Amino acid sequence: MSADPPSVPPGPPGSAVSGVRPYLLTGGRVRPLNAERLNIAAQVLTTKDGRAAFDRLSYEHRDIVASCLQWSSVAEIAAHLHLHLGVVRVLVADLMALGYLVVREVEVPANQHGQIIERVIRGLNAIR
Repeated sequence: MSADPPSVPPGPPGSAVSGVRPYLLTGGRVRPLNAERLNIAAQVLTTKDGRAAFDRLSYEHRDIVASCLQWSSVAEIAAHLHLHLGVVRVLVADLMALGYLVVREVEVPANQHGQIIERVIRGLNAIR
């Protein structure tokens, strides 16, 4: 019988913006290794393995895992952590490949793209 994984703190401390250049966080990559581009509305959730690995992760990876204890969109993660959206896409894809996050793509009919963008903007403004 295994013990429950350690609890994960509720997110990054304060609202400090990282002083690290974005290309350093992604190892110079501008796209995920698996060549997929995550939709900004895609929903992300931390897995049991992600919770268990929390203490071994680097700062930004740890912050993303902590931010996804409940379903969060890629855009919400970027806004909450004050990281560039492209950086978050790459880091989320890395964490998915490790099995630390699961992603649920949102199916958006072509005629609703404007509505989705407006909802994302309202959501981002709400968390400021």
